[in-house]
Amino acid sequence: MTPPVDDRPRLLMVMPYRQFVRKAQAEGFWVGAIWDPRLESPEYLDDVRALADVFVTADFRDEELLRRTIREVAKEHRASVIYHIGREETMAAAYEVAEELHVEVNPADAVRLLTDKHAMRDLLAARGLSPVSFEAVATRHEVPDAVRRIGRPAVVKPTALAGSRGVFLWQEEADLAVWTALVEQYGYDGPFLVEEYLRGPEYSVETLSRDGEHRIVGITEKVLGAPPLFVEVGHVHPAPLPPERRRAVEDLTTELLTACGYRFGPAHTEVIWTEAGPRVVESQARLGGDRIPRLVELATGLDIEQAIFAGLAGTPAGPAAATATAVVRFFAFPPGHVDEIRGLDTVAGLGYVDELNLRPSPGDTLAEVRDSKSRHGHVIVAGATAEQARDRVAEVLSAIELVIDGTPVRADGRAGALGTPV
Repeated sequence: MTPPVDDRPRLLMVMPYRQFVRKAQAEGFWVGAIWDPRLESPEYLDDVRALADVFVTADFRDEELLRRTIREVAKEHRASVIYHIGREETMAAAYEVAEELHVEVNPADAVRLLTDKHAMRDLLAARGLSPVSFEAVATRHEVPDAVRRIGRPAVVKPTALAGSRGVFLWQEEADLAVWTALVEQYGYDGPFLVEEYLRGPEYSVETLSRDGEHRIVGITEKVLGAPPLFVEVGHVHPAPLPPERRRAVEDLTTELLTACGYRFGPAHTEVIWTEAGPRVVESQARLGGDRIPRLVELATGLDIEQAIFAGLAGTPAGPAAATATAVVRFFAFPPGHVDEIRGLDTVAGLGYVDELNLRPSPGDTLAEVRDSKSRHGHVIVAGATAEQARDRVAEVLSAIELVIDGTPVRADGRAGALGTPV
């Protein structure tokens, strides 16, 4: 018997997460997946393997091997689109192969500009957009002199790391020792970007682009931890912004994406509102992390992940206005031995809690939180108003208490009361 013809459009994705495979298939795509087995657990990748129509592995550290794998799989399975919205480090290679085979949705140069912090700063400077003083250096030994030239305080960014890893506010000469210890923990030597310190509230702009037109999905307010590190401790969607400020942030974002030549898909653009107006921090050719897509869905009803593949299939979603406010807050407890955890049953009984993930268990030893990967979990809540959502988060954070090395500490950072149930 002749097997049935599979005439679905053939989408080859580099490191697609489970939900991306499911949602692309729901829009009618055949989905091939290429993954590096180092980047997720075997159990997770078994799930991706079971979902995908084709599953292939490669060592992403070997860029030439990755290119060759993408090329061979795309040709063998007649891919009509090669797509990558995972980690930035391998995006440019994937889009270069897609461009070579004429199955791209974005020019490789556009993706390179959005994933390379230095290239993006050069582009903005050349276009006269979002002026920021900066200097690029190749190695960590050149950073102290660059900091002196830019002037303290200055922000030092490792340009080849993501997730706030190694981003540091250099405020005084003595910070050299602290910063050196930080980059040594990551085994990172360069390159770096040294920038003037932008003071003001920080936002991220979530967008979906199609045929070079950029739709603003919404603006998210960032809640940052204390300097010198820039680890996000929470996000609020939509950000409470006056209309004129919102329009200025939106306009700057769309100007950046147009200048980069970005054509299709999500982008996550970080902006600080300074005394001189909005300034771009950086942008990525992917969805926002930190559960921001879930915040968007709770606030607006839009499944932004599904909307990507609907747009790819030619049926883009319409606008979605926010009817609620959603908040994620991340747990960051002090380092030490976890003796006891209290309050989880109380929080689990709160009907407005959408997600609760506390990573530590009694008996664990907590490390210091120094980037987004080392945070101790999160909670997501929604409310009819921003004030209600914030009040609900505060209630959750005051209810959860860890006893660490004999000292009770609540999730809101305040000392608990040993022996008193929460």
